[in-house]
Amino acid sequence: MRKAMIVVAAISIASFLIAAPASAFEGGGRSPSTAPLIEWGQHYAGQLNNHREDANVNSSCCGRDVALWRLPAVSTHDQIVVNWHALPSTYQSGFPVCMMIAQGINDFNWGSVFGSGSCSSPNGYSLSGSGTAASQITLQNTDTGGSTYLEFWSYADEPSMSKELETFPYDFSVEPPRHALTLTFPSVKTVPANGALGASVIGATGLPAPDGLVYTLTANWKEGGTWITTAPSVGGHITFPLALPEAALNTSVRFIVSRAPDGSFQGVESPAVRAKVTNPVPPAPSPACKQATARAHTLSRQYRRLNSHARYAHGQTRRRLRNRARRAHRALGYARSEAAKACGRA
Repeated sequence: MRKAMIVVAAISIASFLIAAPASAFEGGGRSPSTAPLIEWGQHYAGQLNNHREDANVNSSCCGRDVALWRLPAVSTHDQIVVNWHALPSTYQSGFPVCMMIAQGINDFNWGSVFGSGSCSSPNGYSLSGSGTAASQITLQNTDTGGSTYLEFWSYADEPSMSKELETFPYDFSVEPPRHALTLTFPSVKTVPANGALGASVIGATGLPAPDGLVYTLTANWKEGGTWITTAPSVGGHITFPLALPEAALNTSVRFIVSRAPDGSFQGVESPAVRAKVTNPVPPAPSPACKQATARAHTLSRQYRRLNSHARYAHGQTRRRLRNRARRAHRALGYARSEAAKACGRA
């Protein structure tokens, strides 16, 4: 009798093990308050299943097994990339794991915000035919309190005794966010070939973009003319000194300011601005040129004054004034030569 009871018990245990999933929910949280905080760039793994009794979101049609992972603080229009992977289903074609993004949720409203779930953009994402995806997501709100979540989920409709009970392992990492930039490039009607163009740049928070970010100004005109220069941002402003070639003179030139994406910031490009390029403006005289020119002007006035006085003087006074005038004339010649050198006219 005892032997028969042991056999029955063994058969019951075996039947339970066959019917039950090989492994239950693993990784992530079952609600926002239990969701683990991830680190940018770190690798994480979890496991979902299709067991109805494990569903933590239910609707009139079906259940969902949902795992939540909390993201660090983010800003408006931050762009993140989720690199993720899952295995195909054993009992049906395709990949059973989908992903969603949610912001501003808590334990009381997350289920209703999740709704029936979606595998399609803008809030839902699915895997490619290889079982991998690099899902690029642009966040809509600034979140400093940690209420932005990734939700990995699968349908969970199979009863306990179903032969199609299955587990769905997945893994992922999230690249650090690339912040958004906004360029303002004021329009102008004309610009000298040796003039300058300015632009301004701010971040998503409205504050000036960091100093030292390098931007590119590209100029294009008819017959394939192209000219490119770069300049860094300082206090949210960018100044591009121009040195356009003669081919661009008196033509309508198309100017665009841009910056390629990097590990911290998204790429950005301004609307095109068209301006007529005019002749170069003569450069302002240097301080040395101004000083040398002023000295030559002073000596010229002194020479004229001495000559005028000598013309109306007599005797010894006249000879003395003429000697002084000759010395002033020699000094004036030397000063004019130095002025020409300082002003680039020599």
